[in-house]
Amino acid sequence: MTGRAPDELPTARLLLRRWRAGDREPLAAIGADVRVMRHIGSGVLDRAGSDALVARLEREWRERGHGVWALERRADGALLGFCGLTAPAFAIGGLGGERAVEIGWRLRHDAWGHGYAFEASTAAVGVAWRIGLRRLVCLVHPENERSLALAERLGMRVAGTTVVRRPSGEPWRILVLRLDRPEDPPAGGGPGGMA
Repeated sequence: MTGRAPDELPTARLLLRRWRAGDREPLAAIGADVRVMRHIGSGVLDRAGSDALVARLEREWRERGHGVWALERRADGALLGFCGLTAPAFAIGGLGGERAVEIGWRLRHDAWGHGYAFEASTAAVGVAWRIGLRRLVCLVHPENERSLALAERLGMRVAGTTVVRRPSGEPWRILVLRLDRPEDPPAGGGPGGMA
């Protein structure tokens, strides 16, 4: 049994928070950007698909007590994307029957390269350990060099691969990266001690 994640989680430059109605339009713009969605199995999302994603993410919060936060830049309140702890969209083998929790992130293109994803995901890892999760996975397309580098910076290592079907029916090979909870997690959070 795990504890409940906080609805809001501030970091030095960001506020990870639950979703608001006003987030739907900027999130739809992120999901419609081919550059952002290039390595995402669904491909670009239309507005209905983006709204369905928000509904699923909020349902996970209610059902699991943790989920994916909206990622807001504190300096100007801009929605940069999202980051958090979610149920993988497909089954992952090799975990000994344990329920997988995926750490994931998606940021708008102009927010890339500023360290926001690392800042947010580090905070999310810290929450995962504090609420009692024992393992995190990250599902990354092998060509997504940015996400692979970020996952490795978090301490994740490739544990295997899985093949999923895209909506078009095309098979897609995905890397499964894994991070196990340390025996004594840092008091201040995840890797680097950031809360």
